[in-house]
Amino acid sequence: MTSIELRHVSKRFPRQPRPAADAVSLTVAAGTLVALLGPSGSGKSTLLKLIAGVEVPDSGAIYLDSQDMTAVPAHRRGAVLMFQKAYLFPFLSVAENIAFGLKMQRGERATIQAEVRRMLDLVELPGIERKNPAQLSGGEQQRVALARALVTRPRVLLLDEPFSSLDPTVRQNLQEAVRRIQRELGTTTLLVTHDRSEALAMADQVALLDYGALLAYDTPQQLFHRPPTRQAARLMGVTTFLSGELRGDRLVTAMGTLLVCGTGMASGHTTFAIRPEHLRLSDTPGPNRLHAHILAQTFRGEQSDYQLRVGDETLRLTSFEPVAASVGDFVYVELPSAHLFCVRDDEPASERSK
Repeated sequence: MTSIELRHVSKRFPRQPRPAADAVSLTVAAGTLVALLGPSGSGKSTLLKLIAGVEVPDSGAIYLDSQDMTAVPAHRRGAVLMFQKAYLFPFLSVAENIAFGLKMQRGERATIQAEVRRMLDLVELPGIERKNPAQLSGGEQQRVALARALVTRPRVLLLDEPFSSLDPTVRQNLQEAVRRIQRELGTTTLLVTHDRSEALAMADQVALLDYGALLAYDTPQQLFHRPPTRQAARLMGVTTFLSGELRGDRLVTAMGTLLVCGTGMASGHTTFAIRPEHLRLSDTPGPNRLHAHILAQTFRGEQSDYQLRVGDETLRLTSFEPVAASVGDFVYVELPSAHLFCVRDDEPASERSK
């Protein structure tokens, strides 16, 4: 198993206004799966290419198992890059596709055949050795591409949005298969995705990127429930921010005064946030309940999304249970103190990179 370390890695492409990677430092523990999460243009794929050796950083260094690989050619790094498309050789059978890397390494024929069978069993596609790629579904092609990537036993597996072109059911099945195989083999893996639920479901750690900068790096649970900054919180789906004066355990805002739990913070101006699914509707006043007007409601099957007007602010609430209220009603919205968390009002990454 191989660890990965990026030390202040930067990369800027010609005619681009901002760096694709802006002094990124990141450590990936051996045998773990780390998701690089962020919107398009945040630098996720660039970091993968830098680790693979396809691109060279302008500054900084890349280490595999404490060995500086920055100047080492791509073919000597032991990193395999797998893309959104399977890119199987159409004129070769499944077995020949999987065996390609081993043949390039001049492996023995019996060993290669055994490894091909082993990998097909691992990706749960036994017995399809003689089929051509055109005979396979999209999900099957990606499983074969995964088998081809893993058969050479790479030090690092780099996945660049490998599930994005698949339908939801196939996508989920392949996510589960990749996670199972990664754990079984212990291959250090980086997954690029812009899908928040995919990153949270698959990763041991999530690196949140925006405009080439690393905003946060933590466990999926911690990053989801307690993102450290306003920008990180936005990217994790938080829509409600409350700025005001903290006075002990009270936050005085333009919308009203709210009780916040044991912050241990000094009094002064600060910002708290809360996830939309943690807000609650009520028809009676009470602690941390603000008078609200329902502006809009959107039914999404397993949930309903509400827009609420509180004073001059618009709050967004997600409810997974039926609510006896409709558009136009005046209600109370509760912001439970246990779910309010402090975020740093740092400068957005878009401004830092200018």
